[in-house]
Amino acid sequence: MPSVYDIYERKNYRNRIPLAQAVSFEVEVRETNLQIQARTDLSPKAKDSVFRYRYQIEEYLRQHPAFRETASPIQIYAGAPEIVRYCDASSRSTGVAPMACMGGAIADFVGRDLAPDSPNLIVSSGGDSFIKCAFPLDVYLYAKGSRFHELLVLALPSYQRSFGISTFVPGKGIHAVTVLSRSACWASAFSKDLGERLTAGEALASVLKRAEAYTDVGSVILVAGETIVLGGDMVLRSANGGAAQ
Repeated sequence: MPSVYDIYERKNYRNRIPLAQAVSFEVEVRETNLQIQARTDLSPKAKDSVFRYRYQIEEYLRQHPAFRETASPIQIYAGAPEIVRYCDASSRSTGVAPMACMGGAIADFVGRDLAPDSPNLIVSSGGDSFIKCAFPLDVYLYAKGSRFHELLVLALPSYQRSFGISTFVPGKGIHAVTVLSRSACWASAFSKDLGERLTAGEALASVLKRAEAYTDVGSVILVAGETIVLGGDMVLRSANGGAAQ
């Protein structure tokens, strides 16, 4: 049985998202490891934020262990912390386990806490990233095992609001499923849902049609061996320059 402190599925990988003129630092609390880029080193505030949300989640799981164990959305109890309700909402939008969204939720909530102190900010929890940036960004996509690993660059325009990006590695020949959405938590739910459907044998056309039906999905990038599939109005190029082949 997992430890009560293991509050979400771990993603021991992340996309590389350089943020110009930023200080990079890490915050680690038990299995939570955040890589943060901000205007200044906000480690103390970030650590306090992680402790606060982890405490809320751990206490809820102690009282309601079924929330951890369920493989699909489950009824949550009145008085559940905001971060639990947040995961529940993203879980219900896709049908994935609510705990699968928790890493992205922590990135979002810590990012929200730090945002007033940094005009540009990236908080990455494994493959899930909260992003607030006033200028365009390049995201070097994780796809380890494929020759395209960190050689595919998703060129993002500037956005007025924060958003999220998530990469899920489902295996079985699929090296990465990356989704851009309104938050890291929602992106995490979408990427896991699409990735698991592909590994379960659902046709690519069907999965892409499902992605198109998700109004909160801005872009989808699939990497499977020599195949790259891009859905959405985004620019994908090679790190060596030019359009991705």
